[in-house]
Amino acid sequence: MAKKDFLKSDPIGELEAQLNVDFNKLIKKVHRSLSTKKRSPVYTGFFASSWKVQTMGVKAKDRAEDFKPWSNIKLEFDKGGDSWKPAGSRPSNPKVQPRFKVEKTFNFKRPVFIGNRAKYAAYALEGGKIQYFVQGELGKLIKETMKEKKGRIFVASRQTQGLSSEGTGGQAYTEF
Repeated sequence: MAKKDFLKSDPIGELEAQLNVDFNKLIKKVHRSLSTKKRSPVYTGFFASSWKVQTMGVKAKDRAEDFKPWSNIKLEFDKGGDSWKPAGSRPSNPKVQPRFKVEKTFNFKRPVFIGNRAKYAAYALEGGKIQYFVQGELGKLIKETMKEKKGRIFVASRQTQGLSSEGTGGQAYTEF
């Protein structure tokens, strides 16, 4: 490489650009992965459909009863009235349809939060599917996606006011 070409090149800028490209691919993969029956608990499908990515903590405030088709699924299942339903029974027609697309481009130098907007998110996290994902599969996704490693991703849920004196629920955090 000629001296003038070397002076024109920007290795730090190129590295940062590559990190940002990989970081944004990773964020989309994580969001897509969490928005599935395999990695999120599913009753009506509202929780699995309510993952959101942003640069601030995600507030858990949406109720399935307020959004279609999940309100209809819940209403139809709950209509059973006096009929006995075995413990652990669930609607036969859950719908997983992500409500929040990842359209923003994020910078690897700033934290990114992937949280769930379902009001009951803290309780849904108790099942363990998401913790298994964060502690196991997420590391594999990072290794597959990031050519250079540096950044922070938070996967968290905030409980609604009154459920916890601190106001925060279960959360997982990973740094690479």
